[in-house]
Amino acid sequence: MNMQRITITVPGFVYSDLIRRVPARGVSKFVTRALEKELASGSKDPVEEFIQLRGKLPRQKKGMILEAISEGRA
Repeated sequence: MNMQRITITVPGFVYSDLIRRVPARGVSKFVTRALEKELASGSKDPVEEFIQLRGKLPRQKKGMILEAISEGRA
């Protein structure tokens, strides 16, 4: 099987959950299965996904959000 190495950045709370639940030698397999499951589920409404994530993410000030949006549009 052809394998590719990737580097990802995740929020601290996601990483903490991951290392608590998954043995160090099982992280790649866990992430691969999670990605396969997500990709197989088909496309979802991005607005609905955002609303669901909103409760899990730390609150941000309006200015920080607007700055991030403007940077993404550059």
